[in-house]
Amino acid sequence: MSINKYQKQSIKKYDKIATNYDQTLEGKATAKSKVKILEMVEPADGDKVLDVGCGNGSLIGAVKKKANIEAYGVDVSSGMIEECRERFKEITFQIAVCENLPFEDEELDIITMNCVLHHLKDPQAFYREAHRVLKPNGTLLVGELWYPAVVKQFVDWIILPLLRAGDNKLFSHGKLKRMATDNGFSLGRIYKKGSVQIVEAIKEL
Repeated sequence: MSINKYQKQSIKKYDKIATNYDQTLEGKATAKSKVKILEMVEPADGDKVLDVGCGNGSLIGAVKKKANIEAYGVDVSSGMIEECRERFKEITFQIAVCENLPFEDEELDIITMNCVLHHLKDPQAFYREAHRVLKPNGTLLVGELWYPAVVKQFVDWIILPLLRAGDNKLFSHGKLKRMATDNGFSLGRIYKKGSVQIVEAIKEL
């Protein structure tokens, strides 16, 4: 598995906090978008559902309670995957990068991703990969933190480089929607409130 500098930084960071992620500042900051994605996701019995950048598995674990699904999670951090396997024996977890998912073409019904996209060097590559593995009319739900433009620029150019924690850049609401439509998706439900933004994208038939 070839990894870039952002992935290396992410592995180092998340391996260290895998066992107590929910209690960290980041875990608390991403909890609101996780709850909203869980509200929006609508699996049916028999669906194959993947959480990309699954962290400690709490999101896909909660999604599995909504229907009798085949549930999967992938993350670049081996520490996080170990934590997932300890917590959720009935879910299949694998170490993988977001831009190279270990699934066949048109295999999945739903993909979720919560506050992971800003870690990626090439987020467009993830959208292409999600389009590849989703069935026609399959659903992609992407949640990200949102900040006003001035704050976003400060965070992108000053804070994130100093942190060296695997973060690349944040996304405006418009950019999040355009990345979906530029890669073969139509837009579904859109949510933006406070620091939470979620874009639902549907793979076009």
